[in-house]
Amino acid sequence: MDSHEVLLANYPDGAVEARNFRIETADVPELGPGQVLVRLRRLGLNAGLANRIGGPDTAYGPGIRPGDVPASDGVVEVLDSRSDLFRQGDLAVRKSPWRSVGVAAVEELHRIPTLEADVPLEAHLTVLGHVGFTAYTGLMRFGGVRAADTVYVSGAAGGVGSCALQFAKAVGATVVGSAGSAQKVRLLGELGADAAFNHHDGAALDLLRAAAPDGIDLFYDNVGGEQLEAALEVLRFGGRVVICGAASQYGSGGERRGPANYMRMIYRQLTMRGFDVTSNEDLREDFESDATRWLRAGKIRSVHTVIDGFGRIPEAFASLLSGGNSGRMIVDCDG
Repeated sequence: MDSHEVLLANYPDGAVEARNFRIETADVPELGPGQVLVRLRRLGLNAGLANRIGGPDTAYGPGIRPGDVPASDGVVEVLDSRSDLFRQGDLAVRKSPWRSVGVAAVEELHRIPTLEADVPLEAHLTVLGHVGFTAYTGLMRFGGVRAADTVYVSGAAGGVGSCALQFAKAVGATVVGSAGSAQKVRLLGELGADAAFNHHDGAALDLLRAAAPDGIDLFYDNVGGEQLEAALEVLRFGGRVVICGAASQYGSGGERRGPANYMRMIYRQLTMRGFDVTSNEDLREDFESDATRWLRAGKIRSVHTVIDGFGRIPEAFASLLSGGNSGRMIVDCDG
């Protein structure tokens, strides 16, 4: 059976580009006990993966070096099985290498229930998937979001950001979002944002103050840099910051920017917390219950950009890093 994989060909000189990857034919080993043969149907891409190219091992995965095959969460279909737990045709989500066909241990697979057969595959990589779980964990466990809060979400048109915005609205909060184009700002309004702005339209602090004149209680940060500094200025007494990502700092090398106004945290009694979603699996059942209920009630929807074709994974990843997506960047490997 033919299989192909995407490898890192060389380290980027500046921004990550499609030419930093190559596609090769991959061997498919024989199945062993407790293993299944899977075909990649959908692949969800994360901007944070760029931070691991040439970087150290992290809780999210090892550093990525030339010759390595990256991995992201994907929807896979079982082609063959040597386990009683899965059979041909079953669908599952796994941390999938960028490989069209491969072997997986059943422990790696999170089954997609038959009762969710009517849910588009993309939703399992967005509001019901890892990015949704990331948004939920940050908001609920570390942000302590409440209906009375005003919540600001940076990068709110991205994969995690669009979930965080919708989840905060689903619990009744007032939500402000920022994005990088007029089109994306319109999307935030469609998702229920009470106010939204294009961060290219001026100084972040001025834009945020105009969008939230009475201040904010919780900042869900996917961007860092100037937007983090602006939020620290606008947070009310006792406000909270959840650090999920720092898209403005990825690929900036030694020029990364931290918040110069961090001392506001002292006299405003602010808290700032980063988190590792992989350490919070005990919250997954609550997440799946809430997110499925919100989805079926029409309170949330999958937001994604789809690029067709396994061979376009490098192109899709580079486009993601340059802001060429609304919601989660997903590759349809059937196309």
